[in-house]
Amino acid sequence: MLNNIKKYVDASQTLKEARENVKEISIIKEIVIFIGLFLLLFIGTMGINFILEIVYVTLVKRIDVCFELLELFGFIFFPIFIYIIVKKIEKRSFRSVGVSKDNVLPSVLRGAGIGFIMFLAVVIIGFLLGQYKYNGFDLSSLMLLIPFLLGYFVQSCGEEFQIHGWVMTYIYKRHSIIAAIIVSSLAFSMAHLFNAGIDILSLINIFLIGILFAILFIKYDNIWICGSAHAAWNFSQGILFGFAVSGQTGTPSLLKCSQVGQNIISGGQFGPESSLIATFVIIIGLILALYIKR
Repeated sequence: MLNNIKKYVDASQTLKEARENVKEISIIKEIVIFIGLFLLLFIGTMGINFILEIVYVTLVKRIDVCFELLELFGFIFFPIFIYIIVKKIEKRSFRSVGVSKDNVLPSVLRGAGIGFIMFLAVVIIGFLLGQYKYNGFDLSSLMLLIPFLLGYFVQSCGEEFQIHGWVMTYIYKRHSIIAAIIVSSLAFSMAHLFNAGIDILSLINIFLIGILFAILFIKYDNIWICGSAHAAWNFSQGILFGFAVSGQTGTPSLLKCSQVGQNIISGGQFGPESSLIATFVIIIGLILALYIKR
């Protein structure tokens, strides 16, 4: 496993540029700068999103589908702030956070396929085990598929810019790739800490899928593949099949599926992401990502 990771790291232009012109500093100063920039990035983005949501509710006087889309598209501020941090504060290239101009469309399509197939596997296993049930469909949601697909892509890429584009490469500048993967995956879990229904298994699964996305990021040397895999997982979970997405419910969906009961096998209030089924699928996905050749 470590040999494969090393091979991907050695071939990565992203990680190579992340270590260019890096000044040595004390570990204390490094931690302080990291925490400061992380909080600035997170609070800045969430603050702007919160203001936009308040303005929307004030003007429209209700929370509706457009409000949900606004929440998703608000994540566009993550890459904008990261661009400012990377270029103006850290003085490194934007390529060093995985923004590659090569093979963008193939990477997006490949990532979308990975995310969709993985969540489809969760659904199939859940139905075979009698943990999920089908409750019908809603064709009126067809017109919302494209807006929500774009919204989830923006939201997921925003998170990936934050976690793997910035956090992982920031840690990798002065430390090992294993440390960078672990820290970024922990940050990915902590970013969901206040979601409804979060539990220990949810955090473990988010940590594991954070490792999977990190491997995809390194292996394919761009942010687009993990961003689209993340988006396809969320889109399939919520809009296609009607499950809770990381604890968030109420979004329109094409199919109406639900958990038969909330347990460790099917998942709790957080949705299928807090299930042993998801754990199994993510581990299989991680093994395949590590050992299947590009």
